[in-house]
Amino acid sequence: MAEEQKREVEAVEQRMLHRLQRALRECAHEKMQAIAEARRQEREAAWNETARQQRSGILAEEVYLKNIEQLKKEKNKEMNIALDIIQRKNQCETEKQLREAESLHHHELEKVMITLDAAEDQVKTLIQKLEKMTAWKDSLETEIQATRQAFQKYIDATFPNLSPGQADFILPLRTAFQEKDTPKENVSQFFCVSKQ
Repeated sequence: MAEEQKREVEAVEQRMLHRLQRALRECAHEKMQAIAEARRQEREAAWNETARQQRSGILAEEVYLKNIEQLKKEKNKEMNIALDIIQRKNQCETEKQLREAESLHHHELEKVMITLDAAEDQVKTLIQKLEKMTAWKDSLETEIQATRQAFQKYIDATFPNLSPGQADFILPLRTAFQEKDTPKENVSQFFCVSKQ
């Protein structure tokens, strides 16, 4: 999940970088066109002025240079304003996307926590059921042993002359149930691992 979010953030940053580079190229292109147009217009104005004022050629050149310089300043100011607007817009978009990613992550985390809580409740219920089943099994085992002992006493009293093994068909040998792996312990171990 974290890797996916990281890739999404990197993709967003890459797209913003491409948009910013494209905007810078467009601004630079517009600036060059504006400068070229301004120079063309200023050359026309300077030429016309020179034609009208042949004696004031130096003055016309100074005016021309001042106009060009002023135009450069204005275009630079416009470009800086445009770049500032683009940067603010990109920053707002980035912050919005980061907030959305954080909200999505928080929502997913809440869903995982709800799932874990539900699993924990299920495991606790299973443990309680296993404890009841184990107690019931122990009770049955005790009852069986008591019944066998009573029946064995009855056989011994009823048939005192039987040799060993003759009455095994009446009361076959039986071993008590032995658990190799206690289910309760296995479930508890699983529960502990899942919580970690």
